[in-house]
Amino acid sequence: MMNFKGFNGSAGGGRRLGGGDHVKAPGGGRFSAGGSLFGTLVKKQFMELSTMFSMGKRRSMRGSTGGFAITLALYILVAFSIGTSMMLLAEMLSDELLGKGEDWKFFVILDILGVAIATLVTMFSVDVALFRAKDNEILLSMPIPPGYILLARMVPLYVIALILTSAVLIPELAVYKMNVGAGIPLIILNILLILALAFLALGLSTVLGWLLSLVNSRFKGNGIVSLIITVAFLGAYFFIYFQINKFSQAMVGNSSAMADFVRRWLKPIYFIGQAHTGSVIGLVIGLITIVVVFGVIYFAMSRTFRGIVVNAGKGSSHKVGSGILKAGSSSHALLLKEIKRFTSSSSYMMNCGLGPVFMLILSVAAVIKRDVILSGLEQVKELFEFNPSFVAGILALMIFALVSTCYYTMPSISLEGKSIWILQSMPLDPMKIFMSKIKMEYVLCVPGILVLTTVGCIILGLSPFSWLAVIVAALAYTTFTAFFGLWINLLRPSLDWTNEAYPIKQGLNPLICLFGEWLLTLIFGGIYFFVGIFVPAEAYLLLVSVVLLVVSYIIYRWLLKGGRARFAAL
Repeated sequence: MMNFKGFNGSAGGGRRLGGGDHVKAPGGGRFSAGGSLFGTLVKKQFMELSTMFSMGKRRSMRGSTGGFAITLALYILVAFSIGTSMMLLAEMLSDELLGKGEDWKFFVILDILGVAIATLVTMFSVDVALFRAKDNEILLSMPIPPGYILLARMVPLYVIALILTSAVLIPELAVYKMNVGAGIPLIILNILLILALAFLALGLSTVLGWLLSLVNSRFKGNGIVSLIITVAFLGAYFFIYFQINKFSQAMVGNSSAMADFVRRWLKPIYFIGQAHTGSVIGLVIGLITIVVVFGVIYFAMSRTFRGIVVNAGKGSSHKVGSGILKAGSSSHALLLKEIKRFTSSSSYMMNCGLGPVFMLILSVAAVIKRDVILSGLEQVKELFEFNPSFVAGILALMIFALVSTCYYTMPSISLEGKSIWILQSMPLDPMKIFMSKIKMEYVLCVPGILVLTTVGCIILGLSPFSWLAVIVAALAYTTFTAFFGLWINLLRPSLDWTNEAYPIKQGLNPLICLFGEWLLTLIFGGIYFFVGIFVPAEAYLLLVSVVLLVVSYIIYRWLLKGGRARFAAL
C-alpha cells in the first residue's frame, strides 16, 4: 500500500502524513504505509484493466488475474493478426533491401510503420484513460504529485503500445534473421530497441490524445466533432494500410534518395536503423533521442496535467436531472436525453456510431464505383448460377454486419453510472427508460439502412419487392440488436467504472454483442448460401425477420418483469 511518510501535501496545502496514516482511495480502498506511492497507483491501473472481464460486481471491484490475462490475450491476438500481414510485407522488402550494404533502410521503413500503427491505435485510448478518467479529480485532491498520476496511467498504455509495436518489429527481426542471420547479442539489441520505440509511440499518442482532449473541451464535449476527427484518422489509417505495398515499392524504388535525406536531416532515425544491424553507437544515440523526446512530452504533460483534467472535465460532464422532464412528455424527454448523452460522448460515438457512418460512406462509394460493382457482379454470375434475387440476400447480410457495430443499448445502462439513482427516483416506469434507449438505436441505424438499401437496390437493379424485403430484414435485425444489447447490459451491468471507455468497448459485454451478432450474421449467411440458390431471397429474408422479431418479443416480455426488477435493484 502507499506510504506517505515524510511527504508534503499536494498543491493547495496538506498536512504531512505519518507512517500510520491512511487515505481513502477511489473505490473504497485505502492507501497506507507499507509500499511505494507510484507502485500502488500502477497496481490500481492494472486492477482496473483486469476488471474488464470480471463476472460479478464484487469481483469487479477488486479485479482478477483471469480478467487481466483475457485482456492481454485479446491485445496479443490483435497484434498477431497485424504481425501476419507485416511478415509478408517484410518478406517483400527483404528481397529488395537486404544484403546490399544498407540493411538499415529495411528497418527504418518498418520501424516507422510500426510506431505509426501503435500511435494511431493507442491515441484513441489516451484521451479517456489519461485526461478524462472519472477519478482524476479525486486523485488530484489527494497529496499525490500530478506527475505520479499521469505516469501511473501511462503504464498500461505503454503495455498496449509495446504489443502493437512488437507486431511489426518482431516480424522484421525474424525476416532479417532468416535472410541475413542474427546472433543472440543482435537479438538482445533489437529487443532493447523494441522496448524503446514503444515509449516513442506512447509519447506521440499522448500528444495526439491531448489534442483530442483540447478539441473535446473546446467544443464542450461535442462528440460529433470527435467523431469527424476519428473518421478522418481511421480513413487515413486504412488508406495507408491498404496502400502499404505501393508506398513500400515507392520507397524501395527511391531508396537512394530516401537514404540521403534520412542521413542528412533525420540523423536519429538513421542511427536507430544502424542500431538494428548491430551498431552500439547507433543504439546509444537512438535511445538518448527517444528518452529525450518522451521526457520532454512527459514533463510538459505532467506540468499541465491538472489544467488538462479540469478542461477535459468541463467538456465531458454528463448530467441527468429531473428538469429534463419539463421538455415535454416523459418518453420524448428521455429520448432527447439519450441523444444528448450520445452526441456529448466522443467514446460513445466512436465505438457505437461508426456503423451508420460507414453505411452512408458505402452508399456514396457505391454510386461513384457503380461500374466496378456491376462488372464484379457479372464475373460472379459467370462463375455461379443463382437465383436473380440472390444478390438481395448478400446486401441484407452486409447491412446486418454494419448494424452489429452499432450496439448503442449494450452500454446504455452502465453509462448511467452511480447517477442511476436519479432515474430510479423519478416517477417513471422503467420500461419507458428501456424503450428510449431502444428508440435511440433506431435513430442511429434507420437513416443509414434506408439510404444504403435504396442505393444498393437501384445500382443492382433489384425489384421493389426485394427492396422492401431487405429493409424489413434490416429493421428486424436492428430491433433484435437493440433488445439483445439491453438484455445483456441488465444482466451484467457495470456502474463503478472510472472512465466511460470501460462499459462501451471493454469487458465481456461488447464481445458478446459484437462477435455474437457477427456470428449470427455468419450463420444466416451460411444457411443462405445453401438454400438461396433455390429459395427466393425475399422469402428467406422475411423468414429471418420473423425469427428475429420473435426473439426480440421474448426479450421484451422479460423486460416487463425481470428487467424492471433488475433495474430497480441496481
